[in-house]
Amino acid sequence: MPLFSFTKKEPAPVVFPAELSSPVSGDFIPMSALKDEAFSGGALGQCIGIKPEDGNIVAPIDGIVSEVTETAHAVVIKAGEIEILVHAGIHTVNMKGEGFKNRVKLDQVVRRGEPLLTMDLWKVRNSGYDDTVIMAVSNSKDFAKVEALVKGGKVKAGDGVLKVSK
Repeated sequence: MPLFSFTKKEPAPVVFPAELSSPVSGDFIPMSALKDEAFSGGALGQCIGIKPEDGNIVAPIDGIVSEVTETAHAVVIKAGEIEILVHAGIHTVNMKGEGFKNRVKLDQVVRRGEPLLTMDLWKVRNSGYDDTVIMAVSNSKDFAKVEALVKGGKVKAGDGVLKVSK
């Protein structure tokens, strides 16, 4: 048996109903109250928002990074059949990466709670953008139900906030 293993470890299979954790600590925002029509109207899937207390954004579930934006403001994680978009800020793509830093690479295996990206809240706010972190199940239509587990108030990174049922 070799001393070192260089094979990529796959995440554990997703068990349904699957619970997604908050990617950041802050104030919970229901989908209908998000200030972006694409998200609040469900065009990008069922989602929730968090008004962040800090800029440390973490993985909401074990999975594989399937997309990383050049501007470092969004990451997509594939967890079994579930596709999760973690989007830092509203219209922050216009910042062209200023104030954002990727912590992951394409095809990287991530575990719940591991860093995905960081956002400089001061820079985002002072550039005139909303810093709400949005987490969407982009393929919500593939599931029987995607529902918020929280109605409002404060959440911590790692708290369960969305449930996906087959």
